[in-house]
Amino acid sequence: MVETVMDLPTLAENLAIPDGYRTEIIEGSLVVSPTPSYRHARIIRSIERLLDRNGPEGLESLQWVTVEIPQDEDRFVPDLSVLPTAVVDGDAWDGPDWLRSADDLELAVEVVSRSSVRYDWEAKTAGYARAAVPYYLVVDPLKCEIALFSDPVEGVYRTVERAVPGAAVRLGEPFGFEVEAAALLQ
Repeated sequence: MVETVMDLPTLAENLAIPDGYRTEIIEGSLVVSPTPSYRHARIIRSIERLLDRNGPEGLESLQWVTVEIPQDEDRFVPDLSVLPTAVVDGDAWDGPDWLRSADDLELAVEVVSRSSVRYDWEAKTAGYARAAVPYYLVVDPLKCEIALFSDPVEGVYRTVERAVPGAAVRLGEPFGFEVEAAALLQ
């Protein structure tokens, strides 16, 4: 019998998954999950509109792009990624066109679903902090709250702001605007 050995990123790239699913590598495990619900998509669209109205020039908001945590090769597919236009264009990037480094993110956004609670609140928080992503916004319709993680130092976010409807969190520079919980959790 011939045994084939394949690393996890190569397996993820070559795995035949059904339409409507996506793959991520989280904490060294391959995770296959369904595409988002309509409520989930509406929340992401609301954040995109906020960024379109208030966000700085030179950054782009993208859904369904893969970012790699360079410290451990985990690969996440944030619900929304905010990256410099030059990074989106692939300037100085020699990897595959569908992948970018998470340490280039300015903001990662995840909307929690029943199947992603632990990943979004724990594993991805740790991964984005390891990659020194300046801001990580978690929108949790199940808890009816949002949380903004910021100020990553040595792989840990030092600041967490939480808001429920009626309150907001503030995205610092280069964004410089507030995100109201009610607008996302309606």
